[in-house]
Amino acid sequence: MNLAQLRAQQIPVESEPRAAAPFHLLVKPIGAGCNLGCRYCYYPQRQQERTRKMDDDLLAEFIRGYIAAQPRYSREINFVWQGGEPLLAGIGFYKRALALQRRFAPPGVRISNSLQTNGTLLNDAWCRLFRQHQFIIGVSLDGDREVQDAHRPDKRGGASYDAALRGIALLQRHQIDFNLLMVVHDGVADRAEAIYDHAVAIGARYLQFQPLMLEGDAPAAGYGLSAANWGRFMLAVYRRWRSRGHVGQVFVMNIEQVYAQYFTHVSPSCVHAERCGGNLVMEPDGRLYACDHLINAQHLLGHADRQTPLATLAARAAEMPFGRNKSLRRECQRCSVKSVCQGGCPAHVGEDRYNRLCAGYYAFFSALLAPLLAYPRSPQGAMQWRAAVSAAAG
Repeated sequence: MNLAQLRAQQIPVESEPRAAAPFHLLVKPIGAGCNLGCRYCYYPQRQQERTRKMDDDLLAEFIRGYIAAQPRYSREINFVWQGGEPLLAGIGFYKRALALQRRFAPPGVRISNSLQTNGTLLNDAWCRLFRQHQFIIGVSLDGDREVQDAHRPDKRGGASYDAALRGIALLQRHQIDFNLLMVVHDGVADRAEAIYDHAVAIGARYLQFQPLMLEGDAPAAGYGLSAANWGRFMLAVYRRWRSRGHVGQVFVMNIEQVYAQYFTHVSPSCVHAERCGGNLVMEPDGRLYACDHLINAQHLLGHADRQTPLATLAARAAEMPFGRNKSLRRECQRCSVKSVCQGGCPAHVGEDRYNRLCAGYYAFFSALLAPLLAYPRSPQGAMQWRAAVSAAAG
């Protein structure tokens, strides 16, 4: 009898509590450390804290605790690595993480990994590791050479576009699936079609547009994003996607999320979930916060150690007001796009308790919902809609 069979026959002993529902935890192994100097960097601690890497003891305790805290019925547990620039942690760090995942993974549970990078440090060794372990890679690239180099320079203010393109080419050569993450702000509001066309031209088929977060360096550097510009940009992307016949060929997360949420009543994104608080973030010293964009004392949950189980910290995050109340604001209750918006991200809600992107979301979601409203919000409705889309595409 092999080890796997012996483990499967063991009577499970609950050494610590499990979460009532699956939760995600975004890990920042190098914290704010980065080789770029993005002018709108959202990381609020970037200037105040010395860059340090997560140590091996904490890494082992986190991986053990994160796996142990998931509900027993979980069949996949996803690790998300971000920064800063997470590749600065070194390839050995991720090899150790993968070994620990194998060590602690229960029988029948798949462990998956996602990593967000600026792409400039990728090489063949990284790509072989990602390919072997089926990492899902996100690459931050804001647009063509002019846009990228203006807003995402390196630490010395130099260009980063060519290095990022080399990284993307390596991912393609190694046949690694990747998506592009592009930050939208007022400075690019009139370039939606060109940014979309550029992303498709370099071979990206999975795209995500992220509205600027007004934190970190952005306000002092003069960056902003109005609701009108956010709506205008996303509507332009939607119309470009349709006019170029890319339905079913290019997947824009902001669009796909609406389709999924309309028919399933469940949001693939915490931003548009009815409640949030299930996406925690961990700094390299083990501090856990309830949200990546609410890293402050008010939303500090505790520390990733054995004293307080992660399931307890996850439950604490789910009960915080920011996540419980996000879709309960008065203006949301009478809004025709509430079913797919749910109030948006709490980090965009100002002191007046209004989401500063509200009107933009309304314009974008109204356009996407218009052709869906003829179909019931059910699996059967989704099948009818897909058949109609396929017929229209010829």
